[in-house]
Amino acid sequence: MTHEQLSAEMFYHASLSPFKKLVADGLISEEDYLTIDTILRAKYSPIFVEVIINLSLDIKENQR
Repeated sequence: MTHEQLSAEMFYHASLSPFKKLVADGLISEEDYLTIDTILRAKYSPIFVEVIINLSLDIKENQR
């Protein structure tokens, strides 16, 4: 992985993180979240997305 790829990966995940919280709090819909995810994927072209996107959006569930 190049430095540029690593940076893009980190920017993608950092950009998406606040939206996960908004979904968990019910402030945006999962449809909105998926739209935002699509935009960020196009912008950053992350490599490790498939593993992350399959996680539940319920933050409380992931903390158990």
